[in-house]
Amino acid sequence: MSRADTFTRWGVVASGEGGGRIAAELLAREENPGIDDRIALLNTNRADILNTIERASLDDTSEYTTVFGSKRGVGNNFIAGEQCAREDVDLIVGDIQERMTGADAFMHMTTLGGGTGNGSIPYLIEQLSGGSDASNLRPWMDSVVHVALAAWPYYDEPAQRQFNALMGLSRLLMRRDGQQNADMVLLASNSHLDGDGDQGSYDAVNDKIVTAIDLFISAGREARGVIDVEDYVAQPSNIGAYHFTPAVATGLNGRMLEYELMFDRAAEQTFVPMDVTTARAAYAVVRAPEQLIESGDITETGVQSAFGEWKRDNDIGGAVGMTTLTPKQTRGNDVDVLVLLGGFDLNPLLDHSRDAFETHKQNVEAARQLGNAPEDSISEAHVADLTENLERYVSINAR
Repeated sequence: MSRADTFTRWGVVASGEGGGRIAAELLAREENPGIDDRIALLNTNRADILNTIERASLDDTSEYTTVFGSKRGVGNNFIAGEQCAREDVDLIVGDIQERMTGADAFMHMTTLGGGTGNGSIPYLIEQLSGGSDASNLRPWMDSVVHVALAAWPYYDEPAQRQFNALMGLSRLLMRRDGQQNADMVLLASNSHLDGDGDQGSYDAVNDKIVTAIDLFISAGREARGVIDVEDYVAQPSNIGAYHFTPAVATGLNGRMLEYELMFDRAAEQTFVPMDVTTARAAYAVVRAPEQLIESGDITETGVQSAFGEWKRDNDIGGAVGMTTLTPKQTRGNDVDVLVLLGGFDLNPLLDHSRDAFETHKQNVEAARQLGNAPEDSISEAHVADLTENLERYVSINAR
């Protein structure tokens, strides 16, 4: 088997308008090694899919897209989004199987404030990993790793979106019976990436997210000390710490800065509000010009040793994780660093949405008592189950 055959082969599954925007930004880049044409763009609304296709400059709409469900848009109702996915689960799973043949891992993309992606992606992850609603899964899918990329709504968005975010995160992390759902959940907060609490540029936020995904995937490509996707998920899952956030610094001077300063620069730019010292898992991906690696200015052992020291300096020396050094074909001394932090205390993020969550929950219950709640609104018992699951997961990882 050639070296190329050992690379992690990714498939992208994006659902909803927000997830489609992130996927389009990724796919519009000139090169996406590891993804190739393993792409599935899902939506209940054909117009939104066409917008995604246009953004990504893809040629054949039918080759990559699936319109599902009996509704043409579900608004912000994630229960309706899940119901639409249930209606057409065989269609969706069949299309994904055809487009993703041979993939080692799926990158599922969604935003957590809305209805289509937030409703369908957690459900589809469960089904694609062997849930009862999806039949005849292909044998090659038994070992597929499911990574979810989830974007948190802006903090000033309406209460329903904050409610959706908490419920969506719960469903990505755990199935309703309390078992783990996604193998790994990557979190990014729009407001935190935008630098303030107000709604700003989705394009600028998505560009940062895609840079992190690119670095994340590069660790399974031509690297010194390859981090395979299994390495990302095995140990964190074993300790119940499988939520992560990227921290990225790009364009660092590889001849001038020490490794630990590079890790510091990255850690100052986490994608969600968090305390680095609460992380229970930590990975580092350093991407450097090939000439700096060949000359010995940047080495695999140097990166590994420095990252261990950096973790000890931040009181997370016992955090599970690995390092890798990835070459890039470019002139100059610019080095890019991804520090992937997992199992951290989620409360600094969740606190931005908890009051709005309670407000929306009370409004739904008031409407239900008056007989005004829609038929596809979430039940009180369902909210209680999802809340309990999330609180249990958060408590395990709180320090």
